[in-house]
Amino acid sequence: MWPTEDAWHRTVPDRLAAARWDLRPGRVITGGSVSHVQAVTTADGGAAVLKLSFPHREARDEAAALAWWGGEGAVRLLAVDPDDPFVLLLERCDPGTRLVDRTDLSAAERMAIGADAVARLWAAGVPDASPFERVADVCDEWADLAEERMRTLAPPLDPGIVRHGIALLRELPRSAPTTVVVHGDHNPGNVLMAGREPWLVIDPKPMTGDPAYDLCPLLVQVDDPFAHPDPGTVLADRVGLLADRTGLAPDRVLAWSVARMVESALWYASRAEVGAAREAAARAARIADLLG
Repeated sequence: MWPTEDAWHRTVPDRLAAARWDLRPGRVITGGSVSHVQAVTTADGGAAVLKLSFPHREARDEAAALAWWGGEGAVRLLAVDPDDPFVLLLERCDPGTRLVDRTDLSAAERMAIGADAVARLWAAGVPDASPFERVADVCDEWADLAEERMRTLAPPLDPGIVRHGIALLRELPRSAPTTVVVHGDHNPGNVLMAGREPWLVIDPKPMTGDPAYDLCPLLVQVDDPFAHPDPGTVLADRVGLLADRTGLAPDRVLAWSVARMVESALWYASRAEVGAAREAAARAARIADLLG
């Protein structure tokens, strides 16, 4: 049984003190809500990061994914506590600027960087004895949960777009043209400027499945495409760019974005965040329009 987040946060000082590596602590790195991340110096004077994650399903296989990628496009895993898979020693990214914060670059430039970064991860394929969950299984769970939430919560959402999104959650994983280890949370806050390479990816929530699953966060989070005067044109241009950089079909990028935003809408509904739920569903419908 995993602890609650509040109980886990109270254990962090003791767990830091009990870390098995001979580390000299530095500054706390802020930004994560379910982890404690701290710059450290190793016994041989190297720069590293100690990451303590709140034990939860999505973080369970982070170490395995980083080990599989072996530093090719992602931060290197330096060590994992053999008694606690949620305690990781990682390569430090300096200067560590997030892709989303590089507003001196155009949205198209940032999307190209993000697309190239995640495509490098996909190129590793899938290990023969994969420890990772399957996108198909997770999306089946999400589809079931979304249906239950629509039935029991009755949120004020367009039932047509919800049905469409739920159908896509079930169908898309089964029609994937290829299977890779997906990052699982490839938003532009998880791509950092580094020294070993210009950009490195952090914080995977890995699964195996359709690579197009990974692209929705880049599409809608590099900046807000719906804040532009003509969101449809902006979205179409961005999907074209993502497809060109990754070799994926534009329609799959769009369809996965509809599916993931409908799932988000029902998640917001479960938290009684009705405004956010309606906005996510409306955005899913706008993206669905591009699919015809």
